[in-house]
Amino acid sequence: MEIYAKRFTKMALIYLALGVVMGVVIGTQPEWSQRLRFVHIHLNLLGFMTMFISGVAYHVLPRFNARPVPWPNGVKYHFILHNTGLLGMAATHLAGGLWSGGILHAGFVGFALMTGAGLLIMVYNLYFVLAPVKEDP
Repeated sequence: MEIYAKRFTKMALIYLALGVVMGVVIGTQPEWSQRLRFVHIHLNLLGFMTMFISGVAYHVLPRFNARPVPWPNGVKYHFILHNTGLLGMAATHLAGGLWSGGILHAGFVGFALMTGAGLLIMVYNLYFVLAPVKEDP
């Protein structure tokens, strides 16, 4: 298994653990639920689900279609952008980034764009792994 496919899978499990702990906190401290709900959802969906799918997809799809990813370094950039963006969004949200406006909100938007850029790298790489091979005439 390639190093980044393994890293995506390991990080997914870490995000799952964080999401579970946060879910328990929300369940036992309902007054915290409004502030934590967004972070809890994003740790589980962008952290666990999307990272796990990415790790498995980067490992399996090139083998199933016998085609390498077209931009191998993009997998590393996806990993860095996805993690930095997700953790930055979580931190700025917890600090009030969605409500405060100003630099905190701008930081939140920047981290969201970073996460989106990482995911678009994944779309590019995996789409062209699955694209049909052109036959020579």
